[in-house]
Amino acid sequence: ELARRLVASSPIVSDPRMQGATLVNESLRDALAQFAGTEGFLALLRRALALAGAELPALQGAKVSAQGRIEGIEQFLTHAGTAREEAAVAVTAHMLDLLVTLIGEPLTRRLVRQAYPKASLEE
Repeated sequence: ELARRLVASSPIVSDPRMQGATLVNESLRDALAQFAGTEGFLALLRRALALAGAELPALQGAKVSAQGRIEGIEQFLTHAGTAREEAAVAVTAHMLDLLVTLIGEPLTRRLVRQAYPKASLEE
């Protein structure tokens, strides 16, 4: 539910000239990269994408580039709305779950608060 609220509070915007999409809001990406480093963020994104691919078969062939963009999801980029949002929610939810597992809920909440200062984190 938190991932859905975060995605809704700051929709994912993909530049059609760019190869792939992040599916993760830039603020969250920046907070995680600052906390775990670029390689840590990329590892987390790769794992979250793999887990999301188990739920959304269209994500199964996707790959994370060295720039943190998700490639191979062109079908999501051409459809505004539901499909792209569901992919973003799935990836974000798995990133949050992984963070809670790795660093605990209090620190995860602090990172999310840093990335989304105006969003309500209460369920």
